[in-house]
Amino acid sequence: MSRISDYIQGTRTVRELQLSAPEVMKDMIYDLGYPMNPPLERAVACILDERRFPDFRAAEVLLPAMMKTFAFSTQKLDKSSLKGLESVCNNCRMVGHCWRAMRDHAGAEVCRDFCPNVQAFTVIANNE
Repeated sequence: MSRISDYIQGTRTVRELQLSAPEVMKDMIYDLGYPMNPPLERAVACILDERRFPDFRAAEVLLPAMMKTFAFSTQKLDKSSLKGLESVCNNCRMVGHCWRAMRDHAGAEVCRDFCPNVQAFTVIANNE
């Protein structure tokens, strides 16, 4: 029963924040270190996966964190390659999952299983 009430609590909090304090909601989502209780974190990940926070640009928040996870530097990229990585990131279907992984400082071995940019990181790194 507590899982249901946790789910309801997280979902309700997200809905209230989206309606009454969208800037606070944005700040919470864009700050990967923002403290959240687990039900709220799950609810935020869910709205990101379902694209119910349309202003979220994954490439602004998640791509730099993912690149850090893979020890990959933007200095290795030309502008068109970076734009390509950003486009893939912004259109990813695993944004909520990635957001939680980046909040948890997941390692490269975990991220390889879901990040669509991993292959590009590898190709670019091997061409160095």
